[in-house]
Amino acid sequence: MKQKVLKRSKKAALVLMVPTATFLMAGCGQEEAVQTAAFETVDQCAAYFNPEQCRADLGQALTMHTQVAPKYTDKAACETDFGVGQCETPAQAAAAAGTEPPAQAQASSGGFFMPMMMGFLAGQMLNRSGGQLKQPVQAQPLYKSRDDRSTFRTATNTPVARGVGPTYIKPSSVQPKAAGTVNRGGFGAQAAKRSSSTKSFGG
Repeated sequence: MKQKVLKRSKKAALVLMVPTATFLMAGCGQEEAVQTAAFETVDQCAAYFNPEQCRADLGQALTMHTQVAPKYTDKAACETDFGVGQCETPAQAAAAAGTEPPAQAQASSGGFFMPMMMGFLAGQMLNRSGGQLKQPVQAQPLYKSRDDRSTFRTATNTPVARGVGPTYIKPSSVQPKAAGTVNRGGFGAQAAKRSSSTKSFGG
């Protein structure tokens, strides 16, 4: 009798767990896409948002650029993914952004190459009901692969926008991550596959 009760308890537990698991999975899949925007310059951003916030977002993206951009051990490998003349060393990027003195930046280059920053994701969204600006996503650098020059992508190769202006993305899909070393074709080869014609990116 004790064994039968035990078996029934286990079955009941399994039955109760299934709806809970289903609910959790459904909740994960229902993340709402939020409005943000991709820009190449502060002037473009200022047409939609406060210029001061635009400058702050660009500054954050420039600072983050050397940290999150995919790194390559040689220039040719980087240009295979991003195009001739579209790669730089971390030292060059840091010096251009003014985040490190030229001599210091040169010493910290580490012999790697990375794609040039082609734009930035503004960490802003217009709350239409309240008319207030929020920060649902983090401002960050954007890139364009050689295979797909029309699409802005994050450092992790997530497409976020086709062209300048507002776009809708899921915040969890654009969380900045520390850069890793990429093999030849590691970024550009995936570009065409990850392109999407939908209005919402990041899903």
